[in-house]
Amino acid sequence: MRINNLYICEMKIYNNPFLTTGYKDRVTFCDREDELTTLTINAENQHHTALFAMRRIGKTGLVKHFFHSLNKEKNCACIYIDIYATTNLKEFTNLIATAINAEFPQKTAKNIAKSFIELLKSFRPTISFDPLNGNPEISIDLAKPKQYEQTLQQLFLFLDKQNLKIIFAIDEFQQILTYPESNTEAFLRTIIQQLKNTSFIFCGSNYKMMHEIFNNAKRPFYASCANLTLEYINIKKYQLFIEKQFKRFERTIQKEATEFILSWTMQHTYYTQFLCNRVFASDKKEITKEDVMQICVNILKEQESIYFQYRNLLTKNQWLLLEAIAKEEGVVQVNSKNFITKYKLGLNSSMNRSLESLLTKELIYKEVSSKNGAYMLSDKFFMRWLQRL
Repeated sequence: MRINNLYICEMKIYNNPFLTTGYKDRVTFCDREDELTTLTINAENQHHTALFAMRRIGKTGLVKHFFHSLNKEKNCACIYIDIYATTNLKEFTNLIATAINAEFPQKTAKNIAKSFIELLKSFRPTISFDPLNGNPEISIDLAKPKQYEQTLQQLFLFLDKQNLKIIFAIDEFQQILTYPESNTEAFLRTIIQQLKNTSFIFCGSNYKMMHEIFNNAKRPFYASCANLTLEYINIKKYQLFIEKQFKRFERTIQKEATEFILSWTMQHTYYTQFLCNRVFASDKKEITKEDVMQICVNILKEQESIYFQYRNLLTKNQWLLLEAIAKEEGVVQVNSKNFITKYKLGLNSSMNRSLESLLTKELIYKEVSSKNGAYMLSDKFFMRWLQRL
């Protein structure tokens, strides 16, 4: 039964089970069993993990799912931060301090919270409140970058001494390469080496930058982590998951419909979830392939104004290359004579500049999970829209 977009099932109230943001519970989370096992083993043995994943493939959901699996452990604390919006060491430090403060509120961890407040006082922080959720935000304003290094060391050592197993996840970790403080990698690695009870999960969606940090023998983090690459969810498992979610609410979706969904989204987690969310919201008792196809058309129409803006922001050569990659659904050899001739892309030098520009703008990416490393569009809906031109 449906009431204002809420569905009552088994005496519980659920929202749409296909999430496009955040994490809810294990029921609405699909697969990733092997990756979860790897993270668990690494944490149990105090190994750090470098998690490589393309954008919107589900790395944050996996980390939150992993944290959820550790909820029953009494002497374990899980902390997650996303540093994508940070631009320097000061912002990074403030985010760390805010996250630690949020993990140990005074009502549930009085001794730790009290000790942490005493530590914070020595930094003379400014406390403000997030206008959206009301949560406190800590700002530490120091005169020199070296002082932030010392502050970070104190923060992490404080955590490490709490007689707890600490799992600290830092999302979009490649962002540290953009900081003006050039030695950020080196001193972070030095701090981490001192910790005995803390394991880290370093997540990143920029393969090139993440590999530079963790797989370049000349960098401080080289050989410091177990690498884990997040790939597409198995198609059969995803299909069963989709069917099961509809069945929970006494609804059905035809096999041909789920096959079309996974083909159209190329099993990319965000786009699959988004499309399934819209299909589920249609409130039809039985979903057919034709129903899904019409919803796909509607989605592309809704996004059309945005896609036309992309066209205005790109050069003619960049747009032609983007359209060509979309229509091929991925290209391994962009410099091949057949590809260039087929889509009238012009000189190799011009096309290579366009390729680098599209990579920098993150409109395309190079798929590392593919044996040959195909160039593909990041936005699968945009890809489908370009194919209609």
